[in-house]
Amino acid sequence: MLTTVATGRVWDHSHVLGMYAQTGQGFYAPVDMALAPNGIAYVACRGGLALFARITKMHVDHEFIKEIGSQGYGDGQFIWPTGVAVDSEENVYVTDDFLHRIAVFDKDGAFLRNIGSAGNGDGQLKAPAGIKVDKDNLVVADAQNHRVQVLDKQGRFIRKWGSQGDGNDQLNMPWGLCLDNDGNVLVADWGNRRVQKFTANGEYLATYGGASTGPGELNRPSGVAVDSEGDIYVTDWNADAVNIYDPNDGRFLIGLTGNAREPSPWAKTLISANPDMIKARRIADLSEEWGFRRPIALGIDGNDRIYVLENYRHRIQVYDKVKDYTEHALNA
Repeated sequence: MLTTVATGRVWDHSHVLGMYAQTGQGFYAPVDMALAPNGIAYVACRGGLALFARITKMHVDHEFIKEIGSQGYGDGQFIWPTGVAVDSEENVYVTDDFLHRIAVFDKDGAFLRNIGSAGNGDGQLKAPAGIKVDKDNLVVADAQNHRVQVLDKQGRFIRKWGSQGDGNDQLNMPWGLCLDNDGNVLVADWGNRRVQKFTANGEYLATYGGASTGPGELNRPSGVAVDSEGDIYVTDWNADAVNIYDPNDGRFLIGLTGNAREPSPWAKTLISANPDMIKARRIADLSEEWGFRRPIALGIDGNDRIYVLENYRHRIQVYDKVKDYTEHALNA
């Protein structure tokens, strides 16, 4: 077990999920993930040239369940799936930044409806990215319209905020987003290299990171999540790291860089079936594959287990945040 410690907080690297696969048990160019309360994860995969665009449904104990959706222009199909979210009934919402819409499925993968159309009017979308469910509403990063929109689950417009720019309440290609414990919206402001926090009504509250802040600076933030204690986690796609910030003063706490010393169970099955691969790995320096490579999104469950999705290494690295930390417990 590998441990990371910072300012009275402890994270233990737990294990790895997933592996490279164009279909079936694994991920192919994953871009986002959503956790359901029952231990189910949904991973949005783009695939090579979108030929294997799909949602992989799996249990977080490694069990593959099924694929949802397919590549194409029709109902229940995707070209560039970008964000995925799940509501309390486990309906699945998938943004498509090429088709400028949100596809909705039930938990068994049956297509329900499409939401949105291309444009910049209220309720219209242009390259939608991150998406989260807030009670009965959808909160969407409308990336190429440089704004956040709130829609109901049928797609009816409720509110919006943001415009293109680098001011405190402006956005430049917002990507991932999340809701904190108070219902505020945190947005990975990709083009401005920062995370901004807003109230549920879109009032600006705070900024985290930035392009020239020294320790804790962000290069291309793509995903953001908040744990039960309020700590803020940001995947920095271009820096191969997850930055963690204090929610009260925005102070940078530490960066996680990946600790995947053991392959996932799915990867071990693949390796064990290939004698040549076994031999090659015995003499190779495997340390390079331990770290993150293009971390793009993350999820945090009710036990403060952090799931970091890697776009280039087609996997999830899992960390546990240790509660009731003491120096004695760490050294025991």
